[in-house]
Amino acid sequence: MAARTGQEARTGLGSRTVTRNLSTSGERNDGNAMMSDEIRSEVRRIVPALTDDRYKGQSGKIAVLGGCAEYTGAPYFAAFAALAVGADLSHVFCSTAAAPVIKQYSPDLLVHPYFMQTADLLQHMRASPPAAGPMGDAAAAAQDAAAAQAAAAAAHVAEATAEVEGWFNRLDCLVVGPGLGRDPLLLDIARAVILRARAAKIPLVLDGDGLFLVAREPDLVAGYTNCVLTPNLNEFRRLASTLGVSLHGPNNDRSSKLLEVTAHLRGPTLVSKGPVDAICDGKVTMICNASGGAKRCGSQGDILAGTIATFIAWTLAFLDSARQSAEVEVVILPEINPMVLASYGACLVTRTAAAYAFAHRKRAMVASDMLGQLGSAMEMLFDTAGGAGGGGGGGGVAMGGGGGPGQGIMQAHTAAGGGGGGS
Repeated sequence: MAARTGQEARTGLGSRTVTRNLSTSGERNDGNAMMSDEIRSEVRRIVPALTDDRYKGQSGKIAVLGGCAEYTGAPYFAAFAALAVGADLSHVFCSTAAAPVIKQYSPDLLVHPYFMQTADLLQHMRASPPAAGPMGDAAAAAQDAAAAQAAAAAAHVAEATAEVEGWFNRLDCLVVGPGLGRDPLLLDIARAVILRARAAKIPLVLDGDGLFLVAREPDLVAGYTNCVLTPNLNEFRRLASTLGVSLHGPNNDRSSKLLEVTAHLRGPTLVSKGPVDAICDGKVTMICNASGGAKRCGSQGDILAGTIATFIAWTLAFLDSARQSAEVEVVILPEINPMVLASYGACLVTRTAAAYAFAHRKRAMVASDMLGQLGSAMEMLFDTAGGAGGGGGGGGVAMGGGGGPGQGIMQAHTAAGGGGGGS
């Protein structure tokens, strides 16, 4: 797979609305089971077959930007989840303090310690102090020190961003945020990388502290369709508040608020995590209500983020291949944004893995148990060993468009299903 070129992903599957199909197609008005089967069938088509003629990297090259001295587990779970569902290569761009720890977690990850945190930068500056100038007052000295720190920080942001950008032509998707923390220097690096990735049309998944950054600066992703945001309830509230979307008053259902937020962002797809996962791009809202694990352990959201990244890589590679081979009919459901389809597939797999892990471990279940079940979930849902056309199961789906008949379908499902959505 290569980095994205040409048009962005939204145009890849067509432009008609799902609401129109739901209200006019007799086949699809028979119930949600039919729609669920169709969508799972589409997801199966984009999962690459494991055949002898494939080469390393063809099944996905994923990267995670995150990991600081305080948080090393989150980037590991996101990056390893990408491998566990079937990506070939997974990178972690992280702080120098986090890198040795993440490397000890797994030798399968490619770990790049490109980033200093603010404390590291100050220590580096103390180790190489500037030449002493003439004696002056304390205020002037403080101003000089602040200016020197700002200059050093700007230089490091530029250097670190260039290091990550050097990998762009070898990446299919970039996850930003797991374990990033709130260190100002790391946030500045993440901001710069997001802007460079967007300019290069690299698909993005923003989770954790990446969402904190977007809630402060929505313009970082506004208008970018090759982007998925994965907020939990609190992260969604923060983002909605920034965008001026009230979560109180009349018309306060989850569907309408998702549509409002995505309308303000004008491009990114939102995966609103909760008892069920609601996936919305402003035109289509899709619900994944597959049963998951009843244990709400930490890092399930990180696992989902890495899984979404892999499914995005597969979906866009499938579309690229279809265009190059001049296929006339790319998919059965041409109305679905590729980011929505990829996110649905990832939610389905993550929830199924959580259900398997909980069945084995019960209250003792932790995120590591989910990693060990992702492969089994893929086999059950998509029969990846033999390519497309795997098993069924995995829960239902409801779909709707902006204010159309499908919106009521979505609402009927918001209380259904088990747990297992990302945290």
